[in-house]
Amino acid sequence: MGKGFVVPRRLTYLLMFFGVFLLPLVLSQTGSAHPAGLSFTNQTTAAGLTTRHESPLAPEDRGSLMMGGVAASDFNNDGWTDLFVIGGGLRADALFLNQKNGTFVDQAQTAGLTQLHIGAGAAVADYNGDGWLDIFVTSQGPPDAPAVGHHKLYHNNGDGTFTDVAHEAGVNLTSPEIPDGYGATFGDYDLDGDLDLFVAAWGVIRDPFPRSAMGNRLFRNNGDGTFTDVTDKTDIGDDIISGFSPCFVDMDGDRYPEILLAADFATSRYFVNNRDGTFTSRNVFAGSPPQDGMGSAVADFNWDGQPDWYVSEIYDDSGEGRGEGNKLYLNQGSHTFVEKGVEAGVADGGWGWGTVAVDLNHDGWLDIVETNGWPLPAYENELSKVWINDGDGTYTEQAESLGLIHRLHGLGVVQFDAENDGDMDIAITASNDDFNYYRNELQGGDTNWLRVALDRGESASVAPNGIGSRIVVRVGEQTYTHWVMACPSYVSQSELTAHFGLGATDKVDEIQVAWPDGTVTTVRDVDVNQFLKITYGKGDAAACTSGECKLFLPFLQTAPTTN
Repeated sequence: MGKGFVVPRRLTYLLMFFGVFLLPLVLSQTGSAHPAGLSFTNQTTAAGLTTRHESPLAPEDRGSLMMGGVAASDFNNDGWTDLFVIGGGLRADALFLNQKNGTFVDQAQTAGLTQLHIGAGAAVADYNGDGWLDIFVTSQGPPDAPAVGHHKLYHNNGDGTFTDVAHEAGVNLTSPEIPDGYGATFGDYDLDGDLDLFVAAWGVIRDPFPRSAMGNRLFRNNGDGTFTDVTDKTDIGDDIISGFSPCFVDMDGDRYPEILLAADFATSRYFVNNRDGTFTSRNVFAGSPPQDGMGSAVADFNWDGQPDWYVSEIYDDSGEGRGEGNKLYLNQGSHTFVEKGVEAGVADGGWGWGTVAVDLNHDGWLDIVETNGWPLPAYENELSKVWINDGDGTYTEQAESLGLIHRLHGLGVVQFDAENDGDMDIAITASNDDFNYYRNELQGGDTNWLRVALDRGESASVAPNGIGSRIVVRVGEQTYTHWVMACPSYVSQSELTAHFGLGATDKVDEIQVAWPDGTVTTVRDVDVNQFLKITYGKGDAAACTSGECKLFLPFLQTAPTTN
């Protein structure tokens, strides 16, 4: 690896068996140097991505300062990532199709995405399994008359156009009493092979007494293009939750995804999947719960094979007790966590919003990008953050020196490979302000990479795009784990691929895909620096005969079969 990160296999298994926390023991073996070739340039205008968020709501309406997302996905199935950007109500939504030459063209009008509405967040997935990515948009209705029941489900017709089918599908309404809805996410919570939908809502009704606006809702996919609201049946409950950023992800290795919900006013939730269609809320916050949970990133920050949870919050820049700062919850197994935000150096993100975990410099370690802002003197004109992973459990903030200069009231952040050159680019939305695109200009040696997309093929037991799968890359003694998730960073969603920085590695020994139905596909001796698609049922038929699948997927509780 680029930093010489090698853990003896026997030691790794012993530590995993005894539940030892690996971060200080293993990660401290590496240095803090980073490839010198990392930098960013603002290519918004040059790429043709000039748009902005414009809301008709008054600035004093706090909800107006929290809306405006972006989704990065391949909407026309040409192998290049496109961008859907919410307009806000005074401006139409934009659908920027990738021209494969570093530029984009807005095709929203041709696609039929012309309706003006007060959009908040966007989520992307193939909800009906027809092979085309669809778009769900939380919306507070027409710009001149905000109202409930106006969320959008843009069905991708496969011919460059979209049709809003939210009413027919039964997902147009979440909060019955007030216009609401922010982040949303697709995931297969019941493992039936189709994608369910969770929609988060922030609003709370305070008269005659504080109570939930009933806006945080779970919709079960019926498999026929429609959804059923199963919130009450799944024991998620209707307590007061000011939800922002939900995520379906398997946190304990039993294949059934939990629901993680970053929420405001100390109402964040961690719902454990009971595998019977219900969930149990569990306090996992290690004595340090998020006080103002906004954005969310789920990733394996310390490469121990378990998903960790980073939650952006408010940091008390003005000494008025507004917040404790971002939280980094490191997974210890069995739904227990330790919080390391301050120790890691990633707590102070201003008034934090969207955040992503991504290896920007391809050194094998996940970095963190976070945007921020609020119309108070202590939080205005603050730079978005780029925390580069030092490889020893700490991070160094380098946004300005790397050229990612963003001082607007940022909201949504996405990572995506705009030019299919292997490095991850960044886009940021801003409240009532300009959209910005930052191209990653990574150069130099020891910057190899691998980008993986999943295809469920003919399987009906696996969700489209392999959502819910775990991808493990093995290089020598070291393994790297990513989960395929359709989760918002904050009202925004990154592309549905897994990206691995590989440093000086020139050959990947093995890639294992643990599909949600319990089967494992293995591909061996993979060349680096390529965008690889792995299809269900087309792996190495001899992969699991020696039992290595369990070793390289130590938290997979269900014995895998081979396809």
